[in-house]
Amino acid sequence: MNCPKCNNPIDNKKKFCTKCGCNIEEFIKEEKEKKKTKRKEKIYKIKLKIALVLFLIFIILILVLIGLNFFGKQSHKSKEKYSVITNTTNDENLEELYNTGILVDEIELTEENKSLDYDDDGLTNEEEKQYGTSMINSDSDGDGLTDYEEIHRYNSDPTKYSTSDDNISDYIKVQRELQINRKYTPSEVKPEEVEVGYNIKLIPEDINSQYYGGLEQFNNDATINSTHNVFNLLNFKGIIEYETGNTESILLLREGKNYSEFKNYKNENGKLIITITEDDNYKDFVITTKENYENYKNNQ
Repeated sequence: MNCPKCNNPIDNKKKFCTKCGCNIEEFIKEEKEKKKTKRKEKIYKIKLKIALVLFLIFIILILVLIGLNFFGKQSHKSKEKYSVITNTTNDENLEELYNTGILVDEIELTEENKSLDYDDDGLTNEEEKQYGTSMINSDSDGDGLTDYEEIHRYNSDPTKYSTSDDNISDYIKVQRELQINRKYTPSEVKPEEVEVGYNIKLIPEDINSQYYGGLEQFNNDATINSTHNVFNLLNFKGIIEYETGNTESILLLREGKNYSEFKNYKNENGKLIITITEDDNYKDFVITTKENYENYKNNQ
């Protein structure tokens, strides 16, 4: 793989770039945060434009009704098409639709907006229509590559998660320096271990878990005297090896104010071996000791 900052070739298991000294993990994390912030800003701009369009429609309707009542006439006007989302759509639905590129009745291409670039991906709205991509989502197929990159850099299909239909995304093939248009089997593209910090190792079950999955850490849980950061998994399936250095460490699930011991793990000489399935994602995991857990239950 290449350093995401200076593009210098580096070993997949290296944490730092030997050329620019970039901390690969931290740099990728920062880039994701920047992209998330930029995405929210785009959503806000889209919502603002929609609100303005709706307001203009409302004013026009009022003026039409006043004119009809005043003159006692009925006018038949052709309906003007507005590609907008109703104001009953909440923020969560809008963000979900935005992320997946599924927006019903996208903004209509006009002479006024065809030269604009609503999603800032380097393609004009007119080009987006020509290629069949979304005008308001820079990554129409959700594979991790922008529409512009797929068309002008990688010669891949920006409307397909996997151009070759082998269920291995175009983004993953770029990261592995594979041929985008060639079909690969799972045995040819095996997942690799991912180190998180100095004491956590992720062993993904599949290639998607390696590139699209991950572990997020939060502050310790004072209620139960956790010994390590609370964490959860995002889009990950596989094994976690978590070095605690304590043979008394146990793993709990936290649901609101309730705690229960997680079933699919074992402590091997101070290392927690945790099996994660799809159902275990987006849950809070807490590491503590047997003594702390017993004290917590006795005080309830």
